[in-house]
Amino acid sequence: MRISQSGYGAGGRDTPGQPNVLRLIVGEDVAQDTNVEPIAVIETVIDDSSPQLVAYVSELLLESGAWDVYRVAVQMKKGRTGVQLTVLCHPERVPELRDILFRETTTIGLHWRVENKTSLAREFAEVQTQWGRVRIKIARWQSGEIANAAPEFEDCRRLATAHSVPLKQVTQEAMRLFSSRSAEER
Repeated sequence: MRISQSGYGAGGRDTPGQPNVLRLIVGEDVAQDTNVEPIAVIETVIDDSSPQLVAYVSELLLESGAWDVYRVAVQMKKGRTGVQLTVLCHPERVPELRDILFRETTTIGLHWRVENKTSLAREFAEVQTQWGRVRIKIARWQSGEIANAAPEFEDCRRLATAHSVPLKQVTQEAMRLFSSRSAEER
């Protein structure tokens, strides 16, 4: 809302223990960003699991529909080192992902909340490297200008493994080809 006016007023009645005031705000609805969507954030802190278990659970959560999972080392009470596990997902996925956390980890509690997420428009392009095709993820500003472009990691890893070349070499070549093609299109 874009506020155009606001005001306060006091009423004439005197009610003991309760203020008799009114605040009025007048405004216009502002168009919402069309790229806003809800995102659930699930968090738990674990201090008694192995790093391998937490890595396994992270992979399981991603396979079960989490958008992202990340881990942060934290210092807990009594000097214990722990890990804060954060899961980002669509709000509808919370029950299933919550159940995975309870079933697969030693946590006995977690919290979650729904926030708003906004992102740039995304699209994919392909480049043909000497080892094979690589998808390039492109993010654009609302004006259409490219904000960021990056080769898809899994495509690059697959080609690097199949052809026994360094991953960074495949990634660099994919970006070089994309950049030169983008320069020609301008």
